[in-house]
Amino acid sequence: MRLKISLTSANFQKSAGFTLIEILVAVSLYSLIAAACFMAFVAGNRFWQVNKVQLEIQQELRKAMDWMIEDLRQSGSSTIVDVPSDGVWYNSITFKIAEGINNDNISWSGDVQYALDGTNSNQLLRQTGGEEKILAQNITSLLFRRQASTPESMEVSLTAQKTTPEGQALTQDLNFQIKLRN
Repeated sequence: MRLKISLTSANFQKSAGFTLIEILVAVSLYSLIAAACFMAFVAGNRFWQVNKVQLEIQQELRKAMDWMIEDLRQSGSSTIVDVPSDGVWYNSITFKIAEGINNDNISWSGDVQYALDGTNSNQLLRQTGGEEKILAQNITSLLFRRQASTPESMEVSLTAQKTTPEGQALTQDLNFQIKLRN
């Protein structure tokens, strides 16, 4: 028995399949869609990282502000040692906190100081009675000021900075005023 195989152009035209051009078009479209999806993922990841670092900066500034407001509201303008009412910005402050009243006299605590120090001098420290507490990280600037016209009011300026994993430095400022105890 003999088998006869015929390879004619009619046999090829009847077979089902894709042409080379159809395959190239399909691969090109798939590549474009995959590239667009990858670019969207990269952009979303970058946006997420930036927002995460921005949130961390805001939390550090808020922690610092909350501590300072609580302490400085309890201090008297006369107990502030190194920020006179001259309108000049100072980078640290030393003051006393009211502890109580006895026979119409206010009793004051020992000295409390706020300053930048620690690792790379970017930690906000609260020092009192030989104890040191880190209140906030990534603080790059800390300034205090009192005006001669309003010595019972303290202006505070904070700046925080942190770098994203991709190397982008993000900075945020926070300025607020505190009414001191009379």
